[in-house]
Parts: sequence; C-alpha cells; structure tokens
Amino acid sequence: MSIVTFEDKENFPLETNKRGATILETALQHDYPLYHLCGGSAKCTTCRVFITDGLDHLSSRNEREQTLADRKGWPSEIRLACQTEIFGDVTLRRIIKDNKDLKTVTSESKSSKTGEECYAVILFLDIKGFTSFTEASLPYDVVFVLNRFFQEMSEPILNNGGGIDKFIGDGILAFFQIQNKDQQKTTNEEGLKVAKRETIHSAIRACLRMFDLLKKFNLEMKDRFNFSFEIRIGLHAGNVIYGDIGHSEYKSQTVLGDTVNVASRLEALNKKTNTQFLVSDEIYNLVGSSLSVNKKVITRLRGKTDKMTAYSVLGFKKPDPILEIQKSFDHVLEYNPHWIESYIDKLKNFSMENATENQHEGDNESPISSEEFLNSIESIIEKLGNPISVKKEVSKLSNIYESLGITKKEFPKLPPILLSSLRENLPSEWNPSLESIWTQAITDLTIETIES
Repeated sequence: MSIVTFEDKENFPLETNKRGATILETALQHDYPLYHLCGGSAKCTTCRVFITDGLDHLSSRNEREQTLADRKGWPSEIRLACQTEIFGDVTLRRIIKDNKDLKTVTSESKSSKTGEECYAVILFLDIKGFTSFTEASLPYDVVFVLNRFFQEMSEPILNNGGGIDKFIGDGILAFFQIQNKDQQKTTNEEGLKVAKRETIHSAIRACLRMFDLLKKFNLEMKDRFNFSFEIRIGLHAGNVIYGDIGHSEYKSQTVLGDTVNVASRLEALNKKTNTQFLVSDEIYNLVGSSLSVNKKVITRLRGKTDKMTAYSVLGFKKPDPILEIQKSFDHVLEYNPHWIESYIDKLKNFSMENATENQHEGDNESPISSEEFLNSIESIIEKLGNPISVKKEVSKLSNIYESLGITKKEFPKLPPILLSSLRENLPSEWNPSLESIWTQAITDLTIETIES
C-alpha cells in the first residue's frame, strides 16, 4: 500500500493498493479534485503537481511526459499526474486549484519557464544624468537615442552568453547563467567553482566591452546632439529564481531574489562612491585575483543588516584575449576606415594567383559588398565570447570567401593575409603578444569555416 498526501489545509492522505497506479488515477478514485482537461492523455498540462517528498518513489518520466517537460522547462519536481506511477509514499501539491490558477498556467507558451532556481550573475546598468538629456531634447530624439543606446549596450551581454531580463527606464537588468545548468547538480564542488568563475569572467568581459563601445557611441552622440553619456554598473552573483511573471496575457521571463536586489543597490552605490563599475564580495572572492581594482568600499546596503565589501573594477590584470582582439580591431578601423577594401584586394590577388585553368577572369568579381563583408567580420569578432553565436556566423564568412573565388581547400592559406592586413594598420600597437592572440583566434575560426 502507498499513501499519496496532498498538501492542502486539511492534508489529504489518499491510499492506493494498486502498485503502479498513477497520481491522477489515485486522486480520482478518492474523488479528490485534480484538473485533467485532456482526460489524462498527456495532451495538456493541467494535472501537473509539485512533488515535495518521495520523488524517488515515482516512475521516471515516460516519453510523452518528457516531451512536455522539455518544452516547458520543468524541474524534476514538477510531474504530470496522469503519467506518473506511484511505488511508495509521496507528498505533493496541486499547482492548479481553481479557475484563476487554470487561466494562469494555460496561458504559458512553449518557451515558458514555470520557475526554477539557479546560480546567476546579475548585471544592473544605468545611465548617469539621462534626465538632463531628456529635458533638453525632443521626444523623438530621446526615444531614438535610448533605443540606439540599448542596442549598443545589449550586444556585449548577448555576445558573452548573457540574457536581457528587461529594460527599466534608462537602465538594463541582465543575467548570466552557468552554461550547462545540469552542471550545478552533477559536478563536484571544485568543478562548480570553475563553472562559476567562467560565468563571472564572461559577465565582467561584457561590462568592460560596454565601456569600450560607449566611447564610440559618445563620439556619434557628441557630433549629433552635443551630448555624451556615462554609465554605472553593479554586478553580483548568487542564487536567483527564474520564471515567467505577470498577467496571463502579458508575461515575461524574469529573475527574482536577493541577488537581484544587491546588484541593483551596487549600481546605485556608484553614485555615492564616485565609481563606475562595482562588484560584490561574492564575485571578488571567486575571481578577485584576476581583477584590477582601484577602490574598496565597505558599506551596508539598504535593507541589509550586515556590512559587505564592494570593489571598483578597472579591468583584468592579465589581458583578456577576446577583449584584446575586439579593442585592436576597433583601432584598425579608426586608423583605416577603408581597411576592408584593401583586405578584399589582397584576397582577390590571392584568388587570381591560385586560379585553376577552369576558372575564368569573371569568376573573381565578387557579388559581396565591402560593407556586408565588414559587417560579417565585425559580427564574428564581437561574438567571440559566445561560441554558439560564432558558429552561426562563420558559415556566412565561408560563403563570402567562396564568392571571391577561394575554395575551402585554400582557407588554411588565408590567416597570414589577414594578419598582414592587421599588422599594417596597427604599426605602433602590434607586438608579439597581440600577434599570438590574433593567430590563435584566426586559426580557430579558419577551422570552423572549413567545417561549416
């Protein structure tokens, strides 16, 4: 005999003598109210329950339940009552208790998150003095500039594996989760520390890239609006709750919890400490040895009883290869805005020199525009911190090379051409260290273009 206990006000313990009976079957046998709009055939999710104890006394998810669980992003504790068989005592909660609950859960989309706890790095960004810009500008200009700003500042987040939670006025709330979420459950303590450090490093790289892109953004804003912007960032890491929040017709995925609040207050603390980028002691304790900091602030954040230490970050102590590539490429375009045209000429010469008898002169006339080619290269460079995004871009680069008459067999001969073009346009900055970084990156990308 097994006992199924529903955690209601009265705590309903239901007995079943049938080994392998489903949770729904047991509930209906005792006239216990459990929604099952599809009749118990796993075609809806209204009979879902949350297991609080005895998860190991239940059957594993069958194919139908697993399909729904994967689509909805359910944690292991959420089970479909019509498909879950009982082999021992179990305690659980109904998720849908009335029609209002039903309306809430049936509004979920395929990408909905029902709620999960995870370790994440939380980023809060705010524009310093944006109010003065709004007061001095036309409404259209305010909206236009703010959208341009969000576009520019969001790219480093997305390109380093982060996600945008929401835009709040003139601010951004973003998060970075450990790439392999299952790693949090399966890896050992040291392995989890490594995963946390890697995630934090990606988040800090994104922040530092924001400051780089802000300089370029301000050049344009100064020219067009005679105005420039400053940003303040707060970064904290810890456990958060992640799920769909809101009205049944207007939900959005968001992160919640104390970790989010601390990141927000660190961002606000920049104003008092005259800093731009503050990280928490949680972050510093994990990666502090790799950071260059110029100020240490001991503070008691609003709503907190204990004091905490915040650190003002200037950058990494050792050069970050991805940031170095991105910065140096920025400088190439500053020194020679027509760099891509000279690079295309070199590629065409290479193609002509290696042309076979079967290739005709007209074959080397490229249908690709220099602007499109440059956009492809810039996109790859900016996405180096997100391997998944890079893979999607390299196939475009491969097509461009082939449109210039260069076959995949010849791709391994291209890195020296690109290196020489970069070297020519960074005469004062080029050094053995930068050449080594670029060589490794170009070699890796060349391999990917061949395999694409």
